[in-house]
Amino acid sequence: MPGGQAVGRGVYNGSMRKRILILHTGGTLGMKPRDPDRALAPDEIGATLLHYVPELEEFAEITTRVLFNIDSTDITPAHWTKLAEEIALAVESYNGVVIAHGTDAMAYTGSALSYLLRNVPCPVILTGSQLPLADARSDAPGNLIGAVDLATHEIQEVVIYFHNLLLRANRVTKTSTFAYGAFKSPNFLPLAEVGTSIQPYSRTLRSDGPFTVEGDFDPRVAVLRLSPGQPADALASLKDTDTRAVLLEAFGSGNIPVERTGIADAIRMLTAAGKLVAIGSQSPNGRVNLDRYSGGRLARDAGAIGIGDMTLEAATVKLMYLFGTLGSVEEVRKAMPVPIAGELSTPHSRTSPFRP
Repeated sequence: MPGGQAVGRGVYNGSMRKRILILHTGGTLGMKPRDPDRALAPDEIGATLLHYVPELEEFAEITTRVLFNIDSTDITPAHWTKLAEEIALAVESYNGVVIAHGTDAMAYTGSALSYLLRNVPCPVILTGSQLPLADARSDAPGNLIGAVDLATHEIQEVVIYFHNLLLRANRVTKTSTFAYGAFKSPNFLPLAEVGTSIQPYSRTLRSDGPFTVEGDFDPRVAVLRLSPGQPADALASLKDTDTRAVLLEAFGSGNIPVERTGIADAIRMLTAAGKLVAIGSQSPNGRVNLDRYSGGRLARDAGAIGIGDMTLEAATVKLMYLFGTLGSVEEVRKAMPVPIAGELSTPHSRTSPFRP
């Protein structure tokens, strides 16, 4: 199990009262319905969180700041970089950072921050809600209270807190637009569950060097999902674009069609054109293994690599990050199977190219 530090209880009373920064970035939590059709849209609630949830100040000294106020579907790598810069400044003055974020792209932002923020010395916790804060049935107050409480603890990684679960940010995927428990961590246990007490399950990462913000993103990554009988045209057409990598959502443990070889031929064509093809799975639980079936071996022999047990979100952002940071296809090919921040299960003998 990656890491080496368990979730520990923080001290936040009297002279030891901790300081927590809440960065609002938008999302359902801060939205209100707008006329004429009552569609939810960003509002100014993010600037007045303490008015809606005054209980937050029982846990720590709270500072709120609106960094940007957008639907998370509009998030870009530029926003991730801005967030990382703000967090880097905040760790000098605050004991933890909570990010109010839209649920749709939260797993992508969590993955991005986990790659950018090396040896983060304090909790960086993303949270949000399924209903707006102003709604009487909103889950936002509970999520904010839990996130702020956990931000006073000894956690040194980027995490997501949602509906009583503390999850490694680069291990989650959004699975529901209805349930309050919107996120699952298919291949990694929750770090902790919050009830009448805090019950830890997995050990958190441990900083092993100085805190730095490292890397950049190249968003030229395409994601394509396979379906039975699908022509290879869409995949092959990426050959003449400036796409650097393609993440192909294949079947099962990473299988592509065997009798109809058009997909394999397209992978071979893209590889020859200097692009990287990574194979994911439409099955969120388990790992991609291109050696198990002939369909996976066909993809491997055509030049593709598997993403192991990474989520599709973590793998997509990792491809963006590696191309933006390392540059060449060969360097990215070597770096993809090596964990940066616990996003991937791998033999302990492997070492990250980003650590000494």
